[in-house]
Amino acid sequence: MRRTTPLRVLVSALAIAAATFTGSLVAAAPAQALSPCVGDTPPDWCFDPPAAPTAPTGLKATAILQTSVTLAWNQLGTLPLTLTRTVAGTTTTRSVPARATGYTDTQAPAGTSITYRLWGTSCNSNGCTDGSPASIAVTTHALGTNPIGNASGAVPNYYNAPANPDDRVWYTMSGWALDHDTTGAIQVQLVSDGQPLGSPVTASAGSSTNAANPGYGDTHGFTATWLRKATGKGYHTTCATALNVAGGADTPIGCFTYYVPGPPAAATNVRPVAGPTSVTVTFTDNANDEAGFYLQRSTDGGQNWLQVGGFNPAVPGINGTGKVIDNSIVGSGVCYQILEQNKYGQTLSAPACTP
Repeated sequence: MRRTTPLRVLVSALAIAAATFTGSLVAAAPAQALSPCVGDTPPDWCFDPPAAPTAPTGLKATAILQTSVTLAWNQLGTLPLTLTRTVAGTTTTRSVPARATGYTDTQAPAGTSITYRLWGTSCNSNGCTDGSPASIAVTTHALGTNPIGNASGAVPNYYNAPANPDDRVWYTMSGWALDHDTTGAIQVQLVSDGQPLGSPVTASAGSSTNAANPGYGDTHGFTATWLRKATGKGYHTTCATALNVAGGADTPIGCFTYYVPGPPAAATNVRPVAGPTSVTVTFTDNANDEAGFYLQRSTDGGQNWLQVGGFNPAVPGINGTGKVIDNSIVGSGVCYQILEQNKYGQTLSAPACTP
């Protein structure tokens, strides 16, 4: 039969008061059990306090924003729970009810490393015993940050496969973007060669950003498609720019470089040299996409041109020297020009005349 003494009643009262006190500073580790059984000479009426409960499991951060952190864990029965937050060496206690499986710290400092520790406490009339803690370290996002994201270009898709498909090419950029100043989806503007390309698109579902940015959800993906415009032959760059919300600045999150085909570049340095029975015309080739070239001759100062050299193979590479022969006897003042050609069109060089 158990006996009750005034000392035991006093000890039990102290234990219960310690278990229910919240909102005060705590040490870096859970407290030891308060029990008269501790020591070398326990009284003959001593009974042990309860065994320490197991540590909470599954502690994780489901949302890490700028001034808010949401934690979740597996329920630890009906035990009283203690949650502490440590910032820059200062530890404070957060009030968490029994049976709780989560807590949102709405006063987390922005841009700061924070350590949270959670444990349960078992109590009976002989004392209380704290369990081993679970802990997690997080870093909140700073205020006024630039958007983040990633974007890339896709292989062109041909539109209805027309006879000249490069005139009808759809280009696509896709990726994800978010701004830590908001949990909502933000807008992405395509910029082609430094100029806005159409209206901004709003990010939508399908980016799976939540794992890397807890609490921001997965509504931050985007896909933008545009039909190639007549922007001129050569390489062009289209970038996706995430439009900033609140503090910060608009941020390019990826660029796509593509090539617009067109007629070949004109030949230069056309030079006719007359011989006894023919004229040799040399020139500098400035195209690597020509199918070949023609030699044209004018005997009336460029009013009319006659094709005198058959279709010739392309000159390999760029800046190579082309040569074609006019098997005719011509006098002075006869002019020649080079016509380069591919499936996108043809280009004439400046004329050059014999002395």
